[in-house]
Amino acid sequence: ITKNLYKNIDKTKLNYLLSVFKKMSYCRIFEEKIKEIKNQGKIKNLVYLSIGQESIASSLSDLINKPWLFFQHRGHSNYLCFGGDQKKLIDELLEKKTGSNKGYGGSPPIQDFKKRIIGHSGLIGDHVPVACGLSLKTKKNDITLCIFGDGAAEEDYVLASLGFAGSKKLRILFICEDNDMSVLTPISDRRSWKIHEVAQSFKINACEITDDPLLIKTKVDEYKNKLPALINIKTCRDVWHEGTGSDGDPLWSRYKILKKYLSKNHNIDVKKIENSNNIKIEKLWKKQLQIQ
Repeated sequence: ITKNLYKNIDKTKLNYLLSVFKKMSYCRIFEEKIKEIKNQGKIKNLVYLSIGQESIASSLSDLINKPWLFFQHRGHSNYLCFGGDQKKLIDELLEKKTGSNKGYGGSPPIQDFKKRIIGHSGLIGDHVPVACGLSLKTKKNDITLCIFGDGAAEEDYVLASLGFAGSKKLRILFICEDNDMSVLTPISDRRSWKIHEVAQSFKINACEITDDPLLIKTKVDEYKNKLPALINIKTCRDVWHEGTGSDGDPLWSRYKILKKYLSKNHNIDVKKIENSNNIKIEKLWKKQLQIQ
């Protein structure tokens, strides 16, 4: 299926892929900077890095305009791609009062209400019923985008929320970022069912795909006018559940795959994009680190 999607790429799709890569690059370099600062001991809070999973947020933000956005830990890419205040994110990680949660929450509860980004409280999956509640009261054309992990999918209130969304026909798109790990435990040791099949039983349009940007585009375009819907997106985290340690080599790197494709097939200067993002992020962090 993926190979067929990449046959005869037109200008519109190429521009989309280029936009996704630019955001993926920015998110990855931003996260690598957090990793560097954390390892220097300048970040004391817990950090949950989204390195490896950047394509999901980067794709969704090109496809859904100004949603009400909910996500949990490992959410930096979501925050960045949907226009969250980067200075407030940095300050939150540095425990400053100017942070998105006044420096008290660290990585999970980053929020920017002006951009419709709702921070996470830290209880796994608790934002899913909150997202459903908000979706009841949003305007007719608003979409609520609720992103959670494969571990959160097993919480009873998440499953109940899917049933509620199905019965109320909410304008909500659920995205499960499925990296197969709940801390260190794979799905095969935790359950025998699949979240998209459970969603289907609640009369919710649902499917399972990988984190390929064109696959994400295909399913979001199909579902965004048939809500509620759920997409379980298989992806690979590059670092531990929390912190900066390595999980080892992932099964695949969507970043490397897309980078190679754009460079080899379309002569895109990907290094120029990366260098530009490096300069921007270095300046941003340097400035925030200097502010007391």
